[in-house]
Amino acid sequence: MEAYRYQELAYLIVPVFLGIEFFISARNERRGRHEAPLGSYLLDFCGFLFTALVPAIFFFTIWAIETRAFPLRETTLARLDRYGVMFMFMGAWWQVYMIGALRAGRLTDKISPLYLWGPFIGLGTFISLLVLWVSPWNLKWISTGWFIVISVVLHVLKVKPKNIARALWILTGVTFLIENLFFLWIETLV
Repeated sequence: MEAYRYQELAYLIVPVFLGIEFFISARNERRGRHEAPLGSYLLDFCGFLFTALVPAIFFFTIWAIETRAFPLRETTLARLDRYGVMFMFMGAWWQVYMIGALRAGRLTDKISPLYLWGPFIGLGTFISLLVLWVSPWNLKWISTGWFIVISVVLHVLKVKPKNIARALWILTGVTFLIENLFFLWIETLV
């Protein structure tokens, strides 16, 4: 494994954290019920997807490209690797929004606001600094500020947890759509 590939492992922190959030949400769905609702199975599936499948694809493509295990499929693997890196690279923003939405859905009056906004700002800052460290126009600080502004505005306006979750789900969808359109545009240039 090339040296820079080890640095890419840091991108797995956000998807694995998201998978754990899905597992916690699934457990909360089942709490106090005799039979598990269908939604808890879907949440568990998403948990497995982000904690196991996404990292497995990430490691497989890196291994296959570096060892030249599939010489006739190098172009396909390179595209999968590029999309995987893009999924981790740009995808971390929509994943942070999704983590916030899942946590907001579990909020009650007894839980401190730090429960929601601590990981949201922390992971948002982490991914902003990781991805945009050498970006022009101080984009890393603009991105970090964006996460802080979202949390401060929603907290100061005392928005209900249900509406916070909705707003973050909308941000998740919009960011996911923009990321994939951006990726398709980059693929046409490369």
